[in-house]
Amino acid sequence: MTLIPGQTTDARTYVANLLQQAVTRGASDIHLEPAAQGYDVRLRIDGLLTTVETLSPTVGRAAVSRLMVMAQLLTYRQDIPQEGRLPIEMADSHTGPGRLSIMPTRHGLRAAVRLSTDARQLTLDQLGLLEHVVSLVHQFTRSDAGMMLVTGPAGSGKTTTLHAVLRYITEHQPGLSVVALEDPVERDLPGVTQIEVTPFGELTYERALRSMLRQDPQVLMLGEIRDAATASLAVQAALSGHRLLSTLHAGSPGSAVARLLEMGIEPYQITSALQLIITQRLVRRATPDGYAGRCPIAEAATLTTPLRQAILQRADAQTLQATIESQPGHVTLAQSAQQLMASRVTTLEELQRVLGSGFQGSPSSQTSDTGNTV
Repeated sequence: MTLIPGQTTDARTYVANLLQQAVTRGASDIHLEPAAQGYDVRLRIDGLLTTVETLSPTVGRAAVSRLMVMAQLLTYRQDIPQEGRLPIEMADSHTGPGRLSIMPTRHGLRAAVRLSTDARQLTLDQLGLLEHVVSLVHQFTRSDAGMMLVTGPAGSGKTTTLHAVLRYITEHQPGLSVVALEDPVERDLPGVTQIEVTPFGELTYERALRSMLRQDPQVLMLGEIRDAATASLAVQAALSGHRLLSTLHAGSPGSAVARLLEMGIEPYQITSALQLIITQRLVRRATPDGYAGRCPIAEAATLTTPLRQAILQRADAQTLQATIESQPGHVTLAQSAQQLMASRVTTLEELQRVLGSGFQGSPSSQTSDTGNTV
């Protein structure tokens, strides 16, 4: 893609064309990465970065400056990280939100744009989760209170899953007060009051959640539990008659529980509040021509009696995960992956890329406390 032949196309036109190409190709991120020879332009498609061209230093700097203008950042500040939002024309001609992050480096400013390219509101059935996982989610949505956590690394579809659960609740249980605290609000959710928090500003998750609990919500979604204070408030909300959904960076259900313990949450609070943990990854779908699109592999855990006992004993992540996996009928992340491979939805090579080279695709594969196979 040479959109500035001979560097004659202005930065405004170049950036507009770059954003349009990214949307058309279904990219989730755009990177403009400075190096000694110029700027590498890379698109993340189906989880993988692909270099599409290299710009001269002059053109690269102009493109980054244009993005900063669109996001209303300080173009004269070249020495500090900056973040902002910029409008992006989506495939269906509506304007969607994008996030711009700027970081100073040795060779110039590095820019990363996160696109919200999927405007569809997926249902639980459309997510592609295994039937038993969807069944456990349905059980949670019928409860009066409690906490559901979706865990996994960045880019594993956690927010998409939470949005699907909120959609299910609003469609099947009308009349509820449903509130979502997000950073940022990436897509509109009908029937949900959405509040955009600023974790490094004044309206943090903790402050917004503390205030929202006084406004009579019945279902609360937190974009992420990031610290001990937010975790404590989330657990208190789940214990006081609210259904609370959130994400947590953890590689397995066992390590998610361990993180709550490390954040200072008392074991008896966890056993009383926590109902369901889903750990997931996204893998590329195999097609005759290669890969196209992605689907989830997931592991779900509920609070069984043996797991409650392990939590009350403050067991470590490895012991907690072993307790979860020892329960009859439990499907691990590796076993979920094996089912996808057996049905030829994806390949061994793709699963090894996502889960680690130790994944062999056989029932003897064991999962570690980080959620990868060994």
